[in-house]
Amino acid sequence: MITMTVSGDRPGYLAETLDSWSAVRGLSARPFRFIVEPGAELARCRTVIEEFSRRRVARAVEVEVNAERRGVRANPHHALSTAFASGAGFVVLCEEDIVVGDDVLECLDAVPDEPGVLAACAFSRRPAPQPPEVLADTDFSAWVWGTWADRWTELLAPQWFEAARAPWDGAGAGWDFGVERIAAATGMRFVGPLASRSDNIGRDGGVHALPEEFESSRAATFAAYREPAHWRLPVPARGEPSHH
Repeated sequence: MITMTVSGDRPGYLAETLDSWSAVRGLSARPFRFIVEPGAELARCRTVIEEFSRRRVARAVEVEVNAERRGVRANPHHALSTAFASGAGFVVLCEEDIVVGDDVLECLDAVPDEPGVLAACAFSRRPAPQPPEVLADTDFSAWVWGTWADRWTELLAPQWFEAARAPWDGAGAGWDFGVERIAAATGMRFVGPLASRSDNIGRDGGVHALPEEFESSRAATFAAYREPAHWRLPVPARGEPSHH
């Protein structure tokens, strides 16, 4: 399942992002759920989502509009909770201002479902060029990621809000920092592509959007369209454990 959090304030970014999702290979086999905040542009956002639904590129489209604004920590938690409650075994969480490459689902599906992998991440901060078909251990990025039902139920969901709090003055606060702290505490890791399958377009209007940092935040290796890849994990150096 794909679930997207929507602020209800930025229909332009939402439209561009859904254009990118419309080209994703394999989307027709998955339901796409929107969790929408009651923002100032809610009506326009609903129109954009209705247009996406009419394209029939996803198996099904579901829309939930929050009665009250949940906020940047609670809305992603709610989006994941409701997705897994529907019986999904793996859920991809995305946002209204993060565009994706057409093989993003193939990429995330290629990440090994191993107990030591907490999440699969689509975004890469690495400099260009990078091989397009290689997966490797990576830092966590909230810019399109997925996790499995057991890791959500046993690790992420119970600790989501507590882990998001800064443990000391100057430490990062937010659910993405919380996911990193959960991984560090449990010895787990994140896996993603060397060449990014997502990219940030949200220059303005977001809770954490800083226009002066926008260009430096973008993925140098992102491409909207790629040929299908034969995904591989790097061969470990001699003496290092294999992740296969």
